[in-house]
Amino acid sequence: MRKILPLFSLFLLIAAGSSAQGLRYGITGAMNVSNYAVEAGGISYDPESRLGFKAGFRMELDAPFITDGFYFDMEALLSSRGAKIEQVVEGTYMSNTVRPYYLEIPIHIGYRYDLGDNLGVFASFGPYFGIGLFGTNKVFDGENTTKPDAFGDSGVKRFDFGLGLQGGVQLFDHYRIFLGYDWGLLDIAQEFGGTVNNRNFYFGMSYMF
Repeated sequence: MRKILPLFSLFLLIAAGSSAQGLRYGITGAMNVSNYAVEAGGISYDPESRLGFKAGFRMELDAPFITDGFYFDMEALLSSRGAKIEQVVEGTYMSNTVRPYYLEIPIHIGYRYDLGDNLGVFASFGPYFGIGLFGTNKVFDGENTTKPDAFGDSGVKRFDFGLGLQGGVQLFDHYRIFLGYDWGLLDIAQEFGGTVNNRNFYFGMSYMF
């Protein structure tokens, strides 16, 4: 949280000092196809992806002081991530289906290029911060199924950080249709003899007022 607040405050100060013409607000939503990059003992595992969502509010600020077309954007999102990890131990099938929900805050710098009056393309890149809110870790041990807290001792850490890349098209100045990918840089495993990193592909749409 201490790392997020200075960036958030800086963005708000820039926004407050900008003209109303260069600052826009909107709503956004997307479908997540999330997974984990898992490595233990020098072996990489391929968990099963989970479908989820992200939805929330978006803010864009033109940055003509860099050059025309550049902008900053920040979002505050409720985002569901996770994956299903399956394994067979001594002939017994076991699985973990992790479904954590985060407050996700991406802060990107982007470039937008107009192809006509009602059509443009854009791309953006930058960090994201995730703060775990709630969720479950559905554990099947071969005999019984339990659903402990996703951020409990056997789940994932509550804080995540990574880099994101997004690109798409702008229609009629109000609509953004986009694809994106997030690379988690932190090991989020609580109790695990290896590393676990978030991975997430998403596609969705925003509406800017």
